[in-house]
Amino acid sequence: MPRQAHNWKPLLLSFIVLFTIFYYVWINVWSDNDLLRTLGGNMLSVSGSFIATCWLFNTWKHSRDRHRIFWLLISLGSLCYLIAEVIWMYYENIQHVAVPFPGYSDLFYMLQVFFYMAAFFYKLNHDKKGFPMIRLVLDILIIMTVLCTFSWHFLLRSMFGAEGPGELSATTLLSVAYAVTDLGLVAGAASLYFSIQRTLSNRVIIMITLGLLVQVFGDTLFLYLISMDEYYSGSRSDPLFIAGLLLVGFAGILHKTENGDPALVSEANVPRIDFARLLLPYVGIVALFLFMTTRPDRMYVLAIGTGIAILLVLARQLIILLENHRLVRSLYDKTQELATSENRYKSIVEYHPDAIVSLSLDGRIESANPEAVRLYGLSEQELIGYRACSFITDDQVPIAYDYIEKVKQGEPQIYETTICSHMGEFFHVRMTYIPILVNDKIVGIYSIAKDITENRLNEEKIKFLAYHDPLTGLMNRAAFEDWLSDTVNSARSQHEIFSILFIDLDRFKNINDTLGHDVGDHLLRSVAQRLQRCVRENDIIARLGGDEFTLILRHMREENEAATVAQRILDSMSEPHYINGFEIMATPSIGIAVYPGDDDSAVTLMKKADIAMYQVKQNGKGHYRFYNENDQLYSKKLMLEKELGQALYRNELVLHYQPQIDAAQGKVIGVEALIRWKHAEMGMIMPGDFIPVAEETGLIIPIGEWVLREACMQAKRWQDEGYLIKIGVNLSAQQFEQEHFIATVARILQQTGVDPAYIDLEITESMAMSNINNVIIKLKALKQLGVSISIDDFGTGYSSLAYLENFPVDKLKIAREFTSRLGSSQANHLIISSIVNLARNLNMNVIAEGVESNEQATMLQQIHCHEMQGYLFSKPVSAVDMEKMLRLSAFVTNFTGEHPG
Repeated sequence: MPRQAHNWKPLLLSFIVLFTIFYYVWINVWSDNDLLRTLGGNMLSVSGSFIATCWLFNTWKHSRDRHRIFWLLISLGSLCYLIAEVIWMYYENIQHVAVPFPGYSDLFYMLQVFFYMAAFFYKLNHDKKGFPMIRLVLDILIIMTVLCTFSWHFLLRSMFGAEGPGELSATTLLSVAYAVTDLGLVAGAASLYFSIQRTLSNRVIIMITLGLLVQVFGDTLFLYLISMDEYYSGSRSDPLFIAGLLLVGFAGILHKTENGDPALVSEANVPRIDFARLLLPYVGIVALFLFMTTRPDRMYVLAIGTGIAILLVLARQLIILLENHRLVRSLYDKTQELATSENRYKSIVEYHPDAIVSLSLDGRIESANPEAVRLYGLSEQELIGYRACSFITDDQVPIAYDYIEKVKQGEPQIYETTICSHMGEFFHVRMTYIPILVNDKIVGIYSIAKDITENRLNEEKIKFLAYHDPLTGLMNRAAFEDWLSDTVNSARSQHEIFSILFIDLDRFKNINDTLGHDVGDHLLRSVAQRLQRCVRENDIIARLGGDEFTLILRHMREENEAATVAQRILDSMSEPHYINGFEIMATPSIGIAVYPGDDDSAVTLMKKADIAMYQVKQNGKGHYRFYNENDQLYSKKLMLEKELGQALYRNELVLHYQPQIDAAQGKVIGVEALIRWKHAEMGMIMPGDFIPVAEETGLIIPIGEWVLREACMQAKRWQDEGYLIKIGVNLSAQQFEQEHFIATVARILQQTGVDPAYIDLEITESMAMSNINNVIIKLKALKQLGVSISIDDFGTGYSSLAYLENFPVDKLKIAREFTSRLGSSQANHLIISSIVNLARNLNMNVIAEGVESNEQATMLQQIHCHEMQGYLFSKPVSAVDMEKMLRLSAFVTNFTGEHPG
């Protein structure tokens, strides 16, 4: 509440007291001068009524709650009183005539009471229901009965006694009406003061009640003076009317300043024993009884009043009994509900998989669930009293305290941190702080710690693999391109030179084909180690794929430094590699491009280093060469780029099919369509050689459409022959991003007549994460066409596992890089097992690519991998050879790699 409101309230209350005193002083000083007495008194009455009315209307205007109508009705009542006072003053001080009684002013005095009673009835109707309402009404009726009895005895009887029953004058009837309305105001005051459920603060209720009682007292004094024929304008009753009205107006000011302060209203709603409320009905009956015994004359009215009051008290007691019974029943039901709620809460907390502890506001543990006991390494009793932050690593404790301070303000907090258990174990956790609210007050904090250690380690592994070659541990193409771009920018700003070395191993394909991929992999690792020994610490080494390596020699002083490093590499590679008992020679061909002499863009430098490398290949291999603009030789890539545009029209592209095996039954359940280029002069060209060229030139779009159409046609032919197997078709990123790609797929499916259920479209993990929302929309559209979706090379891209469940995917294809290292790397075994479990939880199948040994196949069976694919079963073959395999009842059962006869 603003400090100004606190300062104004005592001043306003003092103003009311001084105003009333001044009123009395005025009418006493000028008691002998009718003109000044009436003029000053009426002006004070009008000004006091005006002030009270302004206060009340201001309260109504600023009320934004359920009390708005209540204050409007009270304001209208005050306005009616103001009008009545203006009329009174008009007669006395302007017309200089006696105020008619009854007259127009009396009408507005009555309207004041009418609006007051309407306000009390409105509030009573909205605040109380059921037995409490009935009991309150009975309490009011008891008080009214007692007051009516006394009013009759002391006031009304004399009025009626002065005139016969048939000769009652308008003056008498109006006086009686004032007396009755006074009783109504007392009832209204009682309805506010004795209400159990108070929606107004105690101060507001007291001021309204006090104001009404002052007005009733003034009205009673007024009626008494009227009955004694002693009333004149400016009598002792007049200041009381204005004082009561000002007190009601002051109650409005209190409500406006206290509105929105829950402490004041909640204080009013606190259950309390109100002895005045409990005893007042009985005190009234006792007073009637005592008065009746001391005044034996004309006891019949007192007796009737006492009897009615007693009957009302009996009815009140009956209602109390019924209400008590209801309260007992309600208490029992609430107790049962509380017990049920506590058991449910306990079950949620006790069996929750996360560590939950409740904290005091100073951060000390008050309770803990079993998972918290496990995570923190202490029993629940031992945990109690510990500061929660004492388990958080020292460097993150200040951050944790900041979050606790924020949650004390009512804001839930979520963050990730590291904790150390009592046993010295470290855990990565996602910590959630939730405020504990009781009656809108924060009394504590729930701390929920979710153990994400395994997820964090897996994400770190996946992140590492996203930018590193899993075979050699060197940077991969993505990381190299980032470093190359940064190096170009740095060299441009620092006016430095650097060089790119493009390295390709000579005759590596022959080594792979003759000695096997396992030996080839060992050779690549050995080459990577030697390259690392040949360069400086700040130079960059990467494996782009296959047998291609690239280097960035940074911060060079002169171009000859590149030649020195290249020669060092040649010398190192001239030594044989000893792998699995074989002595292997693997000389490199090295192409060099220098920044900025050869070019100043990263892409062009890479192309020129590649051209220089192929120039080495065509000139004897096993040496290095700087890029030379005057050399007329073309790299293999340039030759492929020139010829690839004609390959489609010459029907040089063919599809080969590699079988996919059911790991449990050993049967062929699908194939992957793999493109080959049957070149007239260069022979069979693998996709790794010409697909990058197709992507760079844009030819990947027509080539991708040809592959999809050819695969659908082959699937249709096999379906017609009774071979119901799926064909997997790889999609390129450019093809998938085409605006009309979905329509193209739908058109090919319709034209070929293939059953879409036997077409499996494969996207890479990096494609899936490129534009997640757009990818999900397209995948759902493909699913509606009836095809299935697979994510190829899963695990090689840095995808977020949180998004995986949102993709409408049927199968995950584990990349060859992971499968090839099964048995030699526990980390790879763990990653593949995690992927299989993840897929199972998401209702997806898993296929492992690159299976080449019995040991790998057996291990994949043990971790329940659904399908396998690799050279252990078959290399990619033509459609004719694939049909021969499909005729076999079982392709393989013992993983010997031999086809059954």
